[in-house]
Amino acid sequence: MERRDLFKGALAAGLSGVPQLPAQTPSAADIVIERAVSGMPHQGKVLALITPHLDDGPFFASGTVAKLLQEGYTGYFIRTSNDEKDSYDLTLGETVLGNERDARAFLQVSGLKQMFDLGYRNHRMDELTRTEIRARLIFLFRLLKVDTIFSYDPWGHYEENPDHYVTAQAVEAACWMSGGHLDMPEHFAAGLKPHSVSEKYYFARGPQLVNRVVDIGPTFETKLACLRACRTMVTHMIKELNAALVERRLRVPGLSGVGSAAIDEYTKAALEISDHTAGRKYGLDYAEAFHHIGPDRSMEDYIARHAVPL
Repeated sequence: MERRDLFKGALAAGLSGVPQLPAQTPSAADIVIERAVSGMPHQGKVLALITPHLDDGPFFASGTVAKLLQEGYTGYFIRTSNDEKDSYDLTLGETVLGNERDARAFLQVSGLKQMFDLGYRNHRMDELTRTEIRARLIFLFRLLKVDTIFSYDPWGHYEENPDHYVTAQAVEAACWMSGGHLDMPEHFAAGLKPHSVSEKYYFARGPQLVNRVVDIGPTFETKLACLRACRTMVTHMIKELNAALVERRLRVPGLSGVGSAAIDEYTKAALEISDHTAGRKYGLDYAEAFHHIGPDRSMEDYIARHAVPL
């Protein structure tokens, strides 16, 4: 998923003292700070984490997903690519298998209920028709009755990975079209019904119009576990970082191996840097930032004021 450069930069910042993380640019509008709430206020609601690559969610959204699951949501993971490109020195087949095993481990530690793999070839999703991906997502949104999605921002700036923006744009369109009675009407013969997605949390690798910051302090340990589960990908990042450090005649003792200890050290360092940086300006220990689009409450407010019993 090519996030290695981001965290090579982040870890290099720890060596050089120069911040190298890409900035997220807040809008002039008020930014909502979302915090944990007690009880199960979201009981009965459904969320879907939809990403092309296994480690996208663990890096950008797993703290917020864990928070919402604790508050009553049921969650699903939809992975659009087969992750065949993300390893350091494995064959293509070994890479697919390693990431498939890691995906099952991620599902367990994240608390998500089920995974749906669409299986498109990694780094080649821009050769697909968006309508095909969109149609499959519409089916899943109706089947699962998804209320809330997490995915890449379809309008994120300077996104170089085609898997990211192709998935994001298909997700955005499917959220709307899944509620239409003339979109994929054959679904209704199978017992499905129109169902619109009403809430979106969009994340991005580069500058973004951030309007929602989520306090993930209470779920940060779960986020660490989610990223640690991506062993094949994190091992790739560690080996690539070590190779770059050798060229600079440097080494980080805690990252010198490729086992669980090195994975623990790397994930903690990477997420401490990114999530503490995101939260610090809002007085939070750790945070995730999103462009959030919530349900339109204007009609509900009108109904509350004017509706009468039949």
